[in-house]
Amino acid sequence: MTARFDFGAMAPRDRYKMLCAAVIPRPVAWITSVNPEGVVNAAPFSFFNVFGEDPALVIIGINRRDGGAVKDTVTNIEAAGAFTVNIADTPLVDAMVETAAAFPPDVSEPEAVGLALEPGVSVAVPRIAAAPVSLECTLFELKALGPERHLVMGEVSMLLARDGLFDETTMRIDEAQVDPVARLYGTSYAALGEIYARPIPQWETLTKKTADGGA
Repeated sequence: MTARFDFGAMAPRDRYKMLCAAVIPRPVAWITSVNPEGVVNAAPFSFFNVFGEDPALVIIGINRRDGGAVKDTVTNIEAAGAFTVNIADTPLVDAMVETAAAFPPDVSEPEAVGLALEPGVSVAVPRIAAAPVSLECTLFELKALGPERHLVMGEVSMLLARDGLFDETTMRIDEAQVDPVARLYGTSYAALGEIYARPIPQWETLTKKTADGGA
């Protein structure tokens, strides 16, 4: 028997809990942003993915603070029109989680937890120096989604990668160097694990296999 959960009859918090547990693993956008006073903010968000290549877009869902206040990341992005998505690897996971603490707006998370920064190349937002990949973005669209969340769409203007991670001729990544952090649910995270390939077959091969009885 299949268990059924009617989202129309559930509280938003319960929907959130179940969605986070069901849709795993999720990549983490470790966003750096800058407020009007020049304070650098860093915070991780796992409602995140790429959304296209022309234009090159990333999307991030950012919830409000407990109590309903808009998070510093949203305020900073709206004011500056730019941000950087840093991709954390396993050695950086502790620092990444530390930056999720509810620091006040006038305290820089990177400074507080000891993260070195590098200046932005295409945007006036620094990146986390140790991150294997950073995506510099300009704000494409910012939209409120109901009372609890904002949708941030950013257009990637520059990809910065650790030396040797990408082949500069083929643009392919070196899988041996890939060790990203994946978000699961609650306080749980995971490593990438074994990488394997499954090429998409030709449809004619699949219909022949069916006709032959799966032989």
